[in-house]
Formats: sequence, C-alpha cells, structure tokens
Amino acid sequence: MRFFKVIFATLFVMFGITFIIQNLEILTRTVQLKLDLYFTTFQTPNVHLWGLILFTFFLGVFTASLYGIYEIIKQKQTIRQLQHNLEILGQELKRASGPVGGTSSEEP
Repeated sequence: MRFFKVIFATLFVMFGITFIIQNLEILTRTVQLKLDLYFTTFQTPNVHLWGLILFTFFLGVFTASLYGIYEIIKQKQTIRQLQHNLEILGQELKRASGPVGGTSSEEP
C-alpha cells in the first residue's frame, strides 16, 4: 500500500509541474477582484493568478482539516461514552449473576 502512495504522490507532483510549465504565461497574469454592492465597492490590489490559486487551495486544505479534526473529536467522545456504557453493563452483569447456588425455582 505504501508503494502505491509513493507512486500516486510522484504522479501528482509531476502533473502539477507539467501544469505549471504549460500555463506559466497565464499564471503570471495579474487579476483584480471586485465586489460591488449598492452602497460601497470593495476592490483588491492586483494579485498574480498563481497566488490566488495557491490561496484557494490552502484555504480548502485548512477547511478540510478543521472538519477532520471535528470528526475525530466527535468519534473520541462517542468511544468514551460507549466505553462508559460497557463498564456499566459489565457491572450490572456481575450483579445479576450474583452468588451461584442460591435458591432456584427452576427444578425439573
């Protein structure tokens, strides 16, 4: 499995380098983002397109990481709760089995 991960990562990097080389002229262009509301206008300074693409990529990575951390915390809480329930059920089972050899109403 590790071998496939290395191959996949290598292919991904090679694809990225090929994309950059083939689109270098387009990626070095500058763009200006503008938000025009009725009462005001917001405008960014000129930004290279490659910077904007990198920013959105890392923003997505950050957002996905936050979601992953949230899911891990939620799973840990669920595991903790289930372990607590298991301990309670184990104690109840020990109490229910009680002393062996007591009075039994099930005689044939």
